Amino acid sequence: MSVIISVRTCLWLLILSILAFATVAYSQDNLDSTQSEPWFTISGTASATVDMYDFTSDPTGSQRGRRPSSLTRLLFSPTLKFGSYFSLPLNLMFTFPETNTTTPRISSPTVSQYLQNPANAFGMSSFSPKLGWAQFHLGSHAPQFSDLSVGDQQIFGGGIDIKPGLFRFAASAGVAQRAVSSDYINGIQGAYRKDMYMARLSYGSEDSTNIGFNVVYSKDDQSSIRNNIISITPSRYVDSDSIAIVPADTVRIRAEEGMIGSLNAKILIAKGLEFKMEGALSNFTRDLNSAEQEIAGNPLSSITTTRTSTRTDFAGNAELLFRMKTWGLKLSGLYMGAGFVAIGYPFQQSDRFDLKASPYLRLFDGDLSINGSIGNRVNNLSGTKGETLSQFIASANVNANITEEFSISGSFSNFGVRNDNKNDTLKIQNVSSSFSIDPSLVLASESLTHIINASFSLDQFDDFNVISGEQSSNDTRTFMTYYNFTLNKEGLNFGVNGSYMENDLPTGMIIIRSLGINASYLLFEKSLIPTISYTIGSSTLSDNPTDTQNFLKAGIRWIATKWLSLAVSYGGNNYEYGNPLPRGNAFNERLFQFSVTSNF
Repeated sequence: MSVIISVRTCLWLLILSILAFATVAYSQDNLDSTQSEPWFTISGTASATVDMYDFTSDPTGSQRGRRPSSLTRLLFSPTLKFGSYFSLPLNLMFTFPETNTTTPRISSPTVSQYLQNPANAFGMSSFSPKLGWAQFHLGSHAPQFSDLSVGDQQIFGGGIDIKPGLFRFAASAGVAQRAVSSDYINGIQGAYRKDMYMARLSYGSEDSTNIGFNVVYSKDDQSSIRNNIISITPSRYVDSDSIAIVPADTVRIRAEEGMIGSLNAKILIAKGLEFKMEGALSNFTRDLNSAEQEIAGNPLSSITTTRTSTRTDFAGNAELLFRMKTWGLKLSGLYMGAGFVAIGYPFQQSDRFDLKASPYLRLFDGDLSINGSIGNRVNNLSGTKGETLSQFIASANVNANITEEFSISGSFSNFGVRNDNKNDTLKIQNVSSSFSIDPSLVLASESLTHIINASFSLDQFDDFNVISGEQSSNDTRTFMTYYNFTLNKEGLNFGVNGSYMENDLPTGMIIIRSLGINASYLLFEKSLIPTISYTIGSSTLSDNPTDTQNFLKAGIRWIATKWLSLAVSYGGNNYEYGNPLPRGNAFNERLFQFSVTSNF
């Protein structure tokens, strides 16, 4: 059955469920307090949101809209409680149609594929207070073991996490990437289904001294898709040769396999002084169809097949933390070898070495706060991807509460990059620095509240390459301000905001301006809240004609009961190009949103 039917049906079912659970919440709230605890209760939140989007351009068809024409989001998070013995929290989140950005998208997914989509969530976790140390996972969840094993990889499957005394055993298994068949004609690259298995065994308190062993394993299922062709390059003649022919070439998806084993520990040396460290070994195969090969000295070769595309490498980190009442310091270091692949952190960069120091200071009962960090990162340690690249990073933040009404904060950051290439045209050396200051004033009385915020920032980027420096160096200056006043008794809120930015580029000066107003009012004992905002903006490049933009948004929220609320909003965006582009003269966007929420 197509998922389209089921999701639309779920929308109406959820709206009806929200009303039903609001009724349940009302009845539960009015239970006689002298009665014993009921054998079954349900609590949580449920919401349904529908977006309808319309886009037009001048001339017609010259540009495409930035959103789907309709989008439905469903969120259902109830907790089922059976007396004082058993509690079952659930979490269901669906988005239709699919809006994937980091993983392949399927135009018409099956129900199973829809539930496995990382952009959605179908999860259930339960625990028994009677046991006191057991937790179970069913559905979408992201196990968190350690910094080098697994921490932000969501999987769709099942898991267990038990903590009897000082021992902890956790294990999970599931799908990290659903199967998507390639369709190079329509631009769908495709992906194999990736299955992941992970476990952790540790001893000690997570907040105190502890030691743990972690293992993570993933493998692509080559039988999960029928077509793995990414692209086909047709046969062709060699340039300037009418006889020699280059044969057709087919690019296919590579099936991968990876394993990580790590040992991490945390030691409380003394009060306010702790040390953490972890060492990890990775064995990663980039192509399961490559030939088998013995790798001497690989400690994981006895439990996994090594191939010509297999690389084994290690990673390690360490952290020393001083945490006192008024000051503190964190010293940290990280090394990741070129062949280390963090399968539990899919966006982690390897082949680098980091050192960082992060001090902080709290004075005058916290009214003065100073913190910062300074460090250095070396990328491409192996030198296999060009020249070794060094990055210097420094930042500082200061926040001061001068009086109860006035506070000011400031920040500074510096980011420098350079490589070891001696050739002036290939040398990379640039520095990016940023400075900002943000004062704030709050004047409050029983009947009226004034809030004034301002922000001024300077951003500078200098490229010292003799070739690219002339085109990429630039300076940016930004000023923003905001004023808001509230009539506390009447419930009237009104605000004004404005911004001005100059970006000095080699091609000319870009100036961006905006001015906006907003208002809201609390009616009928704060149960009905209308809001409206209007913003005008413009941008100019050198002496070119100015682009203009007008954005209007209006909405209303009705809190029907303390268990049920509804909201409706409309937004309109009109953008006109001062200098018409090949893609058009102007465009208009309109977005209508409706949501219903229940707390039961």
